[in-house]
Amino acid sequence: MPAGIAISPASPAFTALGDTLDLVAEVVDQRGATMPNATVLWRSGDPTVIRVEATSFLTARVIAFGVGQADLLATAGDASASVAVTVEQIPASLIAEGDDLNDLDPGTTVRVAAIVADRNGHSAPGILVDFRVEEGGGSVDPASAVTGAGGRAETSWTLGTSGAQVLSAVAGQASARAAATLCAPLLLDPGLRLGEPRVLEGSEVECGVLLEAAHAGEYYRLTLVGTSAERGRADDVALSVEGGGPSAGTRRAVVTGWPGASVIRAEADPHPGRRERDGQVLSWISRPDGPDPLPDLRGRPTGRAPEPPKTRTFTWGRAGTVSDNCTVDRSPTGVLLAHTDHIAIYADEALSPPIRAEDAQVLADYYENFGHPTIQVYFGGVGDVDADGRILVFIEDLSAFGVAGFVWIGDQLAKEDCPASNEAELMRISELWVRPTITYRTTGLVAHEAKHISSHHQLVRRARAEGRDLFAVEHPGWVEEGTAEIAREVSARLGWESIGGPPPGTMVRAADIGAGLARGTPEAYGVWRVLGYYGHVIVHQPHSLTLSDPYGAGWGFFRFLGDWFGGAGSARLGDAAMFARLNDAAVPVGIEGLREVTGRTFGELMIDYAQAVSLTGTGSPEVAGVPRFSTYDMTVMNGVGFSHLLRNGRFPYPVTTMGTGSESPAWLPLAESTVIEGEIGRDGGIRIHDFRAERAGDRATIRLGAPEHVRLIVTWLPDQR
Repeated sequence: MPAGIAISPASPAFTALGDTLDLVAEVVDQRGATMPNATVLWRSGDPTVIRVEATSFLTARVIAFGVGQADLLATAGDASASVAVTVEQIPASLIAEGDDLNDLDPGTTVRVAAIVADRNGHSAPGILVDFRVEEGGGSVDPASAVTGAGGRAETSWTLGTSGAQVLSAVAGQASARAAATLCAPLLLDPGLRLGEPRVLEGSEVECGVLLEAAHAGEYYRLTLVGTSAERGRADDVALSVEGGGPSAGTRRAVVTGWPGASVIRAEADPHPGRRERDGQVLSWISRPDGPDPLPDLRGRPTGRAPEPPKTRTFTWGRAGTVSDNCTVDRSPTGVLLAHTDHIAIYADEALSPPIRAEDAQVLADYYENFGHPTIQVYFGGVGDVDADGRILVFIEDLSAFGVAGFVWIGDQLAKEDCPASNEAELMRISELWVRPTITYRTTGLVAHEAKHISSHHQLVRRARAEGRDLFAVEHPGWVEEGTAEIAREVSARLGWESIGGPPPGTMVRAADIGAGLARGTPEAYGVWRVLGYYGHVIVHQPHSLTLSDPYGAGWGFFRFLGDWFGGAGSARLGDAAMFARLNDAAVPVGIEGLREVTGRTFGELMIDYAQAVSLTGTGSPEVAGVPRFSTYDMTVMNGVGFSHLLRNGRFPYPVTTMGTGSESPAWLPLAESTVIEGEIGRDGGIRIHDFRAERAGDRATIRLGAPEHVRLIVTWLPDQR
């Protein structure tokens, strides 16, 4: 009979969960003799620590199931024995993981976890892990931690300020390292001077821009500018602001723009259908079998120009193809109302009531004295296909076309080729723009349309010189309309000067405009209207130079070019030479011509222009080499009837305002965490964001999400409050 049992090994121990061990029992009878065929029953005293996996007579296979100590019992008949089995986990592997450790700001605190496992890969709780900063000069808290469920121990790692960032975790003989990469925001404040914009390339803003105010009231303007000249749609942009400091606020998302702002996604046709009709004629002329435009007879007449006829027939073509355009549809009779050496004004005899001759004379005198000199000096004249030395103006009912006036290049053809041609430098003006009397609108319009006649003349010269398709050498709409608005503005400035206003090239401020309007000066109204067009496009979001209303957008850009590159303020009409060269047949059209005249790419010019827009009217000190407007300070846009355009009454309409009314602040607190999302015009767009420090020490890290052709310009301004 079994009288005793001995178990071997006598002190079994495990170092990893899942390990197995075979234990053997020796059974003896009452005389001390071994019983080789005895049957032994095996049982675990705590199945959560060890379990009996299999038995065979005298042996048992035991598996480690959990950390701890448990008895293994062996029974044979009335005999029994037990042995204490120890299970522990010796760290065999350690993995360090944590938050995203890439492109972090210096001093950032991240969570790092050490996950400890035994050699069989089972997580090991209760293991002491030591954390230590190996490189980078940061710190950890706590420096030691015990793994919990899942074998995980955590610490907080505060990164250093430079160099490699490495943290080690050690548990027994197991260790691991965690590495973090720094992406420090660009700290601008030490190198940022008041009124000196900092233009940042994409690589410079990858890690953000850090602004920190030394004093309350520090004001920062962030300008986004599109530098691509491609035709396209608006681009989505986002400005992420992580604020901090004494005035740190709550996070919010800012919805920018204002209800009703039109999103302009295609180039506007300022004269509905005109460019299409011109294009048909240009394509026809460009064909090998196409007609030649009439020759320029300018300079052939001697002495004074002959008196224009008292009446004249003006032909109209049909709508449709170029053949339709050149087929006479109607032939209204114009009655001569006024003329000078360089202009003759007719009105449709069918108009009722008739246009007053004294009003027409005002228009003729304005063009003679101010419009004609502008076109001659700034754009090289208008050509002369009929040898009379004059442009013709025909005032008629254009209400069906919805335009104020237009010029058709078909009038440069001979009647034998195009019977509907008027064989003259002709512009058509809507009667609605001369009733009840001639106003600043009409005087400026005649100068504007005369520039188009000049461009047609240069276009023909350019095409002949280059042997190219005429349509390929025509200025794009935004260039043509923008420079035609320069003609409107300069002629108004000449007129204003003649009655005591500021001479062309000198700075015009809000007080000047206000005084001119108060006196009822028509020329001051002409300047005011040009500025109004500009204010209209600045308020639109997304603003685009080439894809929006070409009047205001184009004028603002070319006025800047005249000021900064043309030297408008260097002398009276100082920028005339630049515009004359830009319009000359020897210079390529569009962006190529801009580069030839200024020596700058379109992207560079847009950055220059955006800097000037960012600074105008801010009271910033002049800084050598920083682009500026010199003829308008644009504070006129903050009043004198323009506040309804800007909605919050501030040029250049920062989109950081939350509201749409004049009481909404134009800036956001610098220390407030914010996400500002919106659009920017792909082809030369500008977008302004303003921030103000409420207290000293307020700071913000600003990150830009935008296509690569968008640049960020940061300007420290005097407090705009």
